[in-house]
Amino acid sequence: MRFRPSLSASEPESSHADSIDSPGEQEGERAPARRARAASGNAAVGATELYFRSLAGSQPLTREGEAAIGRRMEAGALARVEAWVRSPVALRELALTAEDVHVGALSLRDLLCEIDASDPEAEACSKRLAGLLDLARALFERRPAEGDVEIALAGLAAGLAELRLDPTFEGRIEGSLRAAAAVTEGAERASIEATLAAIARARRAVAQAKSELVQANLRLAVAIAREHQRFGVPLLDLVQEGNLGLIRAADKFEYRRGHRFGTYAAWWIRQAIKRAILNQGKPVRMPVHLTAIRSQVVRARRELVQERGRDPSLEEVAERSGLSVEKVRMIGELALEPLSLDAPIGEEGDTRYGDLLAGEEPTPADMLTRRRLIEQTRELLDSLQPRERELLRRRFGLDGNEDETLEEIGNSFSLTRERIRQIEAKVLEKLRTRSRQRELGSYLEGGVTARAGLLVELRGSLSGAGPSSAR
Repeated sequence: MRFRPSLSASEPESSHADSIDSPGEQEGERAPARRARAASGNAAVGATELYFRSLAGSQPLTREGEAAIGRRMEAGALARVEAWVRSPVALRELALTAEDVHVGALSLRDLLCEIDASDPEAEACSKRLAGLLDLARALFERRPAEGDVEIALAGLAAGLAELRLDPTFEGRIEGSLRAAAAVTEGAERASIEATLAAIARARRAVAQAKSELVQANLRLAVAIAREHQRFGVPLLDLVQEGNLGLIRAADKFEYRRGHRFGTYAAWWIRQAIKRAILNQGKPVRMPVHLTAIRSQVVRARRELVQERGRDPSLEEVAERSGLSVEKVRMIGELALEPLSLDAPIGEEGDTRYGDLLAGEEPTPADMLTRRRLIEQTRELLDSLQPRERELLRRRFGLDGNEDETLEEIGNSFSLTRERIRQIEAKVLEKLRTRSRQRELGSYLEGGVTARAGLLVELRGSLSGAGPSSAR
């Protein structure tokens, strides 16, 4: 299938259009403006056209081609882990990890990538990882459980390669190799550097195979993005989000299950595009989890209208959807479409909605209240440890930046997502203590914060609500 986006925005105006323009002087005055508009249109359409043309020669993979790429990715992952287990340094790190698990300092699920507790395979994966870590410790202590060291090493490598290990855990193993190479010399250093080189080659092999899989399916992302153009997000933005979903699918694809990659990737592409539309498609962003609840309420209301032939009450919708009346009322208010302040009022249109609003200039009392609130909020944050303070600033976007996910913060701190969640809960509990909450109690009770303080995102937590949902 060839993608041929419309080029109407970039085509020059026809000679007929030129022939009916105003004469002489007016034509000369309008020409620069028309050329500027044409240049702007050409730039926008040109980027889209160039990208689509670059995909024209790509061909989808056959089932055999996908399986071949899957085997290459599998072989690269195995080669990487084999380099680990044959290095005494990395084997020691695995043995230390096994010890941490046994004493409770680490959870097995923290070592696995994106494992869901509700997944029936989660417990089996955790038990398998526990056995592999015990085997690594036995090998490091020269007590091979299976008698033959080579067979045991091969089994350890194959088992670890089949599991989706957490990137932080993998980084810790390879970081121990780099640290050892920096402090050793001679043959030992050469051996460690050879191991690092083997790991780098294996990484490149996996990345190359994954790139081929993604490149062969870029047109699928474009096709799905075209289906969602009517939601207010530019096509190229939708394509980029779809490509991110495609890369995600390539990371998680298991060719041995027998599914075609395109079928599997389509779900991830649609999820990425839908999330982008929810985040960017409206002037006022509604959080994704609230959008799901809104869909639940809308579905319940529609069913009741069909059954009873009238608009249902809030109580009826709440009962059907399994939500509280307050939640249904809140969702109804959030679902209202924003109204432009420049929209005219009445038939004559000489008055606008914005003319009816009070001025935005704060009163001296408001400015004093805000200044005092910010000072007390900063004092409250300064009472925390630097690491706790940095975590809250990034988690809730207190410096004016976007709030970060648990996984993003964990990567920067070299901690797991679960550990960051535990630290966050502990810090919020510390802020909720009566002695500290008393400092901001009057503001929290009076509700005068109104986006004035640095802790606007934390108001619910300081008032006694639980920590933000893990994401």
